[in-house]
Amino acid sequence: MIVPKTFQHPLFFSIDSINIPTFQPFPMMMKHVPFYYDMTQEEKPWQRKEQSLPAIFQLWEEEKREFAPLFATRQGNKAKDGMVRGISYFLCALHWLNERAVSDVCHWEKEVGSLPLSPLNVVDRLSFIFARPILHHSFVQLDELFTELMKLFYKQMVQQKRD
Repeated sequence: MIVPKTFQHPLFFSIDSINIPTFQPFPMMMKHVPFYYDMTQEEKPWQRKEQSLPAIFQLWEEEKREFAPLFATRQGNKAKDGMVRGISYFLCALHWLNERAVSDVCHWEKEVGSLPLSPLNVVDRLSFIFARPILHHSFVQLDELFTELMKLFYKQMVQQKRD
């Protein structure tokens, strides 16, 4: 698969084409190929966020359980791959909450800054995480961003049910 130029951020893709593993059901392809659904648009999870966002939140919880002990023992460098996946999950969830696909990872600051629903100071906080994904503080910050995003999502779901 050719990685579109707008997704060729060095944190996620070091080359412009990747081998895709055997197809797996949603959301498991995200574990192997960051932004898979946004790049291929085979499925459009941002159009059914009621099902897709809880699945992403579950993926984050699984990643977090797996590499939290590495940060606890100051082995953050071993958690880098999991953190990169976590960052990609967060960017997808944030865009999908706003009913949009991720379209430009290389200029994520501009894209994230234009989203109406987002956690407080999200661009500044993500900038720190992008720059230092192997730090314990980055892990804590990403987890806090996920928590805030979950709250926004569930608040939105409650408001939609009332209307």
